[in-house]
Amino acid sequence: MVGEVLDGQYEIEAFIARGGMGALYRARHILLGDRVVIKTLRSEMRHNTEWLRRFQREGRAARRFRHPNAVTVYDLRTTPAGLIYMVMEFVEGRTLDKELKERGRFTPEEALEVLEPVASVLEAAHAQGVVHRDLKPENVMLNRTADGQLVVKLLDLGIAQLRDVAATQVSDAAGLTVAGQILGTPYYMSPEQWGDMPRDQNPEIDGRADIYSLGVMFYELMTGSKPLTGKSLPELRQAHVNQVLPPLNEVAPGVPESYARAIARAIAKDRSDRQSTAGELADEIRAAYGLPPMPRAAYAAAPSSSSMADLSAGVPSGVGTAPPVNAPANGSAVKTSAAREIHRTIPSPDSVVTAVAAGGNNSFVAHPRQPPVVAGAASVPVAPAQDVRRASASKVPLLAGVAVLLLLVAGVAVSGWFLWQRWQARVVKPAIATNVEPNKNSNAVASIEAISYWLEAFSGAGTDPGQRVAQEGELRLASGQLFKFHFTPRERGYFYIIGPGEGNAPMTFLTAQPVGVLKTNQSAAGADFIFPYGKDKNGEEYVLELDRNPGTEEYTVIFSPMPLLSPAFLAAPAGHQLTPAEIKEWEEFRAQHKTAAPVLDVKDNSEGQPAVSVSVPLTAQSQPLFFDIRIRHQ
Repeated sequence: MVGEVLDGQYEIEAFIARGGMGALYRARHILLGDRVVIKTLRSEMRHNTEWLRRFQREGRAARRFRHPNAVTVYDLRTTPAGLIYMVMEFVEGRTLDKELKERGRFTPEEALEVLEPVASVLEAAHAQGVVHRDLKPENVMLNRTADGQLVVKLLDLGIAQLRDVAATQVSDAAGLTVAGQILGTPYYMSPEQWGDMPRDQNPEIDGRADIYSLGVMFYELMTGSKPLTGKSLPELRQAHVNQVLPPLNEVAPGVPESYARAIARAIAKDRSDRQSTAGELADEIRAAYGLPPMPRAAYAAAPSSSSMADLSAGVPSGVGTAPPVNAPANGSAVKTSAAREIHRTIPSPDSVVTAVAAGGNNSFVAHPRQPPVVAGAASVPVAPAQDVRRASASKVPLLAGVAVLLLLVAGVAVSGWFLWQRWQARVVKPAIATNVEPNKNSNAVASIEAISYWLEAFSGAGTDPGQRVAQEGELRLASGQLFKFHFTPRERGYFYIIGPGEGNAPMTFLTAQPVGVLKTNQSAAGADFIFPYGKDKNGEEYVLELDRNPGTEEYTVIFSPMPLLSPAFLAAPAGHQLTPAEIKEWEEFRAQHKTAAPVLDVKDNSEGQPAVSVSVPLTAQSQPLFFDIRIRHQ
């Protein structure tokens, strides 16, 4: 498939590997240039009705799950030729097993630094009913940013279930198949995955199986070898079901006794004796160092789509149904790893947010203020699919039934026509404008409003909503002014903000991993997207503060209809000051996506309140939009 282009969007660049499900390829989005991973479905699986139903169900669950430390499943698609494939995030780095092989062993602090993000992913996934079931060092990817920050990504979350039926036809040496069900990788499988019935007599595998695997991984990282082994599968099963490992503090140097007790509980033979959540395991280990509980953030399910609707009957129709990639990145509060907290003695996670987000000329600050009542700040809930049931047979005469049917068809047609007319009037006609008067210039370019925005400026006292500021050109505020951005996009998309940091060097203010309590940089169409948003645990509101010395500050806002995977700092946690190399990359990125300059104009919104309207040429609607907001203060 190398060299082929799928659905006119993804060009296959290289073959990566082949497994039980199918083949894995590295690909490039031909419009954005971003790298992705394509996982194709084996041809023999495409005709297996039961497997296709399972693929659809589990694949949708994986696609809806978002966590900054989990590889994102962007989409499920089927080509006109019937090829079914999954589009996933491309992750660079090296796997944890290779890192362990090079190091020999990890210190207890290093093990926590690597595996705490995995525990965070598992806790969020288990809360949504997603169980990994094949947790192992090979499924943990490690990388470091330009400033040395560790990035941990968990692979194959929600994908292990998809291999169940595939395993009946294609055997993988790394996996164990019992009665047609793949249970995991033998060295890390829980006793219940080996078929040992737990005390609760429920054979269903749940999240506590992942906690067992995570505990085994902790043990392996600190001892340098797999703790439970055997020369055959029966020997491996015997070890996992019956062999009790010695306390970790007796076989690995520097492990606190309470740390070892937490691991011993995680690898208990019966799941009822383990921690109830992966976060509880991380909290117990952190307590061994006197640290507060692991910082939590809500990771909401991303909006689902019917991209696999044509598989509802179990057999692909051969018609591509999926929309372009839409990957809400559901970011989180900035979280510093436990190991770094140990060395830096940071007292609480909230101080981490302030420290990471602070800039030199301006900063994120907490201000005791009640937030204004607005809509659309949080992610938009998705209504559950309706259960469509077959109506009972009508007992009315045939003629009456035909008449009713004709009336219904006519009603639907008329309603559809009126809805289409309203949509045209609401969306297209008012939005289209020309940058110059047609009578003066026959080459006028039609443009459309993409975004409107305004600033909410606070006096610094009281609890009332701030003053609305929307001006042409430079905005005028006072030095030291507290403020927020309010953006309203015409279509759904993703916001990114680069602003002045220390010494006026560019700094990421908003990325795919926001700071504070903001869960995502994605905004729904027509929603009031507020940045920064929310309060800290003390009830103090997050706001931006201008430098107290007079001057001009410039913020570059990017609005993209699709998530930006590069430059890498746009996908990394916010609050990062760009290095000289990243500044050069940033400038090249802007030049690469340079289009006609947007037109900014102050207009009244639907409520008669002023807002700055940002319009772009109709031909540039699908491209990332860049615009600068300059604030002069004195």
